[in-house]
Amino acid sequence: MTTIKNCRLAAGNVTDIQIEQGVIVKIGRPLSGGDEIDTRHGTVLPGVIDAHVHFREPGGEHKEDWATGSAAAASGGVTTVLDMPNTNPPTVDEPSLAIKRERAQQSLVNYGFFLGATTKNSEAIKTVRDVAGVKIYVGSSTGNLLVSEDDDIEKLFAIPSIQWVIHAEDESRIRENSRQIGRSEDPAAHSQIRDPQTAVEAVRRVIALARKTNARIHICHVSTKEELSFIDAARHEGVAITCEVSPHHLFLNEAAYRMQFTFVKVNPPIRTAEDNAALIQGLAAGTIDIVATDHAPHTREEKNQHPIDAPSGMPEVETSLPLLLNLVNHGGLTLERLQQITAERPAELFRLRGKGRIAVGYDADITVVDMQKKQRVSKNMIRSKCGWSPYEGQMLTGWPVMTMVNGNVVYSNGTLNDRFKGKEVMYGKV
Repeated sequence: MTTIKNCRLAAGNVTDIQIEQGVIVKIGRPLSGGDEIDTRHGTVLPGVIDAHVHFREPGGEHKEDWATGSAAAASGGVTTVLDMPNTNPPTVDEPSLAIKRERAQQSLVNYGFFLGATTKNSEAIKTVRDVAGVKIYVGSSTGNLLVSEDDDIEKLFAIPSIQWVIHAEDESRIRENSRQIGRSEDPAAHSQIRDPQTAVEAVRRVIALARKTNARIHICHVSTKEELSFIDAARHEGVAITCEVSPHHLFLNEAAYRMQFTFVKVNPPIRTAEDNAALIQGLAAGTIDIVATDHAPHTREEKNQHPIDAPSGMPEVETSLPLLLNLVNHGGLTLERLQQITAERPAELFRLRGKGRIAVGYDADITVVDMQKKQRVSKNMIRSKCGWSPYEGQMLTGWPVMTMVNGNVVYSNGTLNDRFKGKEVMYGKV
């Protein structure tokens, strides 16, 4: 038994929480017994669920693996991650999923997986169980998963009872822009090759197909205010659509290319300050459902290549919560809304049993944050194997100070505890 004392919750009330066998069994005051942890100087939140990570195993272990990625996650207050399928080999059927399940057992945090869609694996999609959803890359990105033609997407959407997760960039437009721009030496050309219309057109196409087939779709890493308009309109028309935003589309824009060059190259690209503001507003207002990092680390050597050859992606799982807490401290978001977008809604959208809330009967996945703690992002603190962050040098107010996974403390005030391992998530209601 563990009792967490003096828990200040997001709404401001203070209570105690009692845990047995990894599950919350009592909430109220006063409670005592077993190992006692006093959190009087922190705020207690449900553990962050990051529904979009690339932990690179198998095939990309020089960039990240489950040990280093989960260590970074735990340090960032993340208690559950959902891993994307564009590994090597890609996760497209039961055998490739089994490989990933075996590798993930070294994870410090809980984990789940997405299956990847191809033009040839519809039977596997129909039969594979216990995944959060199926990812469709409408535009090319890291790896070789691509389903870009409307006929192929429509055939997939016709498969019933699937949560489709969409990388929405228009492949034909990417190729045409690439042909016109060529091998530019300017890193900012990436935002022209994959221009805003590339994302908007793909979202428009996917919504039309979802409307036609009654498919349930989730749009990953929305990057423009125009996409939000299409998504909001579709939702009001009855389309089963949700969406996410990544931290880099909230807090970085095209001005970052001047100092960080290819280190801020990502798919979809960073956009304008106007888009930043619109996305933050959409997040606060509820147009955007969740924050998911798209944590996609690459080595410094890989990023230091020619702008066209450098891979897209950046590490984010460790800094996402501090960035959002900093936003709360600056009035851009309430703590209650942060709790919804980082825990409650991800659990609801992907049917994660027992996750996302501090409530009796839910798993004891808990993050304690110090809302007053000021700390500068430094490369020395980065636990991701890549060893760098696009936010290096930024002073942020509000940091996680303790992360509890299934009732076990795996991170506390800068120290990791790797004696405990996470578990694969289960799907359905609590």
